[in-house]
Amino acid sequence: MIWVLYLCSNLKHFIMNKDMIFFDPLSDFGFKRIFASENNKDLLINFLNACIADDVGIITDLTLLPNEQSGVWPQEKRVIFDIFCRNADGEHFIIEMQRARQHFFPERVITYVSRVVSSQAEKGARRYNIPYIYSFNILDYCASEFDGCDNFFHKVQLKNEHNEIFCDKTTYYFVELPKFAAVKDKGSEESPMHKWLDLLTSIASRTDQDYGSAEKGVFQKLIEECKISKLSKMEKEEYEKSIFEYEDVQDAIACAREDGVEEGFEKGMEKGLAAGKKQLVLNMLAYGLDVETISASTGLTQDEIFKMRE
Repeated sequence: MIWVLYLCSNLKHFIMNKDMIFFDPLSDFGFKRIFASENNKDLLINFLNACIADDVGIITDLTLLPNEQSGVWPQEKRVIFDIFCRNADGEHFIIEMQRARQHFFPERVITYVSRVVSSQAEKGARRYNIPYIYSFNILDYCASEFDGCDNFFHKVQLKNEHNEIFCDKTTYYFVELPKFAAVKDKGSEESPMHKWLDLLTSIASRTDQDYGSAEKGVFQKLIEECKISKLSKMEKEEYEKSIFEYEDVQDAIACAREDGVEEGFEKGMEKGLAAGKKQLVLNMLAYGLDVETISASTGLTQDEIFKMRE
């Protein structure tokens, strides 16, 4: 229920407020514009340090890498990271912003890390000396994998039955924003990570008067970079498209449930009921969503969606 209330409050803002000063840095467009840019590399470094420096050490520099990774074989699925980078020590970071709940998301995260692992294996080498790889995932919903846990920040590693680390070369981090919102509302102590998440989740609903000269340094830069007035006409169109696509996915899912396929949706996606999955896809197509958006929302491949449409 937490994530539903949180989502509704965000959508209400975009629907009702047409004169906002700042764009949403957690939208697909906003996240990449803020963090996947050479000009804003200091923002990405500061953000990661605020969240995971205690684990990985202080990051002093990052090199942005191509975010598209093809497999070794033609039949392997291509993966596209939101942000992919490497620090001065050769450690790799995959940063993902996930707005909508997606089935098989853990499998997707593991696939992304595995692709980086496989790309580091040198042909003919007998040593598998892979670099440290960190997967940092921001979730705009409460993940079922963490049901029953009130913490909004999670660290996942490969361990044995005695809770001992088997291999520390890959580490996964997850931030559940709705749970952070609940913690923030209770007035908990503010850490650098809390400060970052507070700004990222609230800036789109603020005005210049809310900040004034109170923010300094990297946070002042974040505020300036999020101003809609800094966007070109094309960038504004890209931003609006990313917002509308996100809202369309949520509206289509809600309408599909209201049309009586909620049971088919839940059981179909989780237990493989083909009829429920097909009905959901047909409803989403009827509401005008494109195949790529439906695939991202449901976890189905585009080929599966095409077959359901036939």
